[in-house]
This record gives sequence, structure tokens and C-alpha cells, in this order.
Amino acid sequence: MTRSLTVVLALLMVAACAASPGRINAATAASVSVQQGDVPAGMVRCDLSGDISAYLENIKTKDPSTYTSTKTQWEAAQKNGATAAQVVFYTDSTQNCTNVESKVSNISAAAYKLVVNFVIQFKDEATAASGYNGDKIFGIDKTTLKGDGAPVTEGDKTGLGPNSIVLSLPIADQSFYIAVWQNKAFMVILGIINLDAVTGQKVAVAENKRIH
Repeated sequence: MTRSLTVVLALLMVAACAASPGRINAATAASVSVQQGDVPAGMVRCDLSGDISAYLENIKTKDPSTYTSTKTQWEAAQKNGATAAQVVFYTDSTQNCTNVESKVSNISAAAYKLVVNFVIQFKDEATAASGYNGDKIFGIDKTTLKGDGAPVTEGDKTGLGPNSIVLSLPIADQSFYIAVWQNKAFMVILGIINLDAVTGQKVAVAENKRIH
């Protein structure tokens, strides 16, 4: 009887272990990207969002020039070790999502609230670090952000890790928060227009915490 009870208890323990949460699922470009809960209430995720293949298909006829340049940049990133990418847009109305979709290349002129996020996953941490330190990804790198002499914050001071850079400044009637960083096998590009820098930092930190 004692032996039978021991066997039953052992089986129950195995079942409990199987039913309990196991190891955390590996991060993906999609899981790392900006989520609805990261952005202020009322912001809308645009239908343009999705993995890089879906994104390219969405803009192919709507914005051919952006399609061509982005496709070329993605192919170059793949040659340098990129394996997946997620592109996400949030804005303050469905109408403004339509504005974004009609001309992606002109979003820097947006007069509305806008979040643009590219998450690139590489085959390993070394290639991701190389992407951050040396390769321009989707037209942006740390040299680009520092190119006009605007004040930037780099490294651990950003709160995003040693391989990171943040640019936050107003230009005319707009405000910009741009963060580029590498963490593990991911490189993240986050652009936020017409939201305050505190909100931008909160979004970036929330996103970075999902990288594991």
C-alpha cells in the first residue's frame, strides 16, 4: 500500500509539473514589438503592422518607392544575419492610420501622435551587436542620429543597455523620441512623434523588458 501511494504521489507530481508554467517562451520579433498596453489609451494599432513580409505586401502598391527601398534594406539585413522582423504602427485614429498607409515615407511630417517600431531578430547576439555598431538597418543607425549634432544619450544612461542611443527633441510644432538599441539577438528601432519623452521612454523600457 505504501509503495502504491508513493507511485501515485510521484505521478501527481509529474502531472503538476507538466501543468504548471514551464520555461518562458523564447522572445520573437512579434512578442518584443510595441504592444497595445505599452501606448497611451486611445491609440490604434494600424492594419499596416505585421511581420516584414506582410508589411512589404501591404505597401507594395500603396507606396512603391518605400516598398522598393525597404525590401532592399531587408535583403541587406538578411545577408548580415537578420532572420525575422516585425513592423508596427500606432496612431491616434483610424483615419491617421490611413494617412500613414498612403505614404509611409512621409510619416516624419505627421502632425498627429504616431509610434513606429521595427524589431529585427538576428541569428545570434554577435550579429545583432554588429548590426547595431556597424550596419545601417532600414536607413537608421546611431551615426545617423548623431549626424546633425543633436544631443543624444548613449549607453547605460538610456536605461536600454550598453548598445543603445536615444534622441529626444522638439522640431517646430513636432516632438520626436527616437531610440535604437541592441539587446541579445534583437535590434530595435523605435520612433515616437508628438508624444512626450517620458511616454517614449516608458514604451522603450516596456519593449526592452520583453527581450529574454
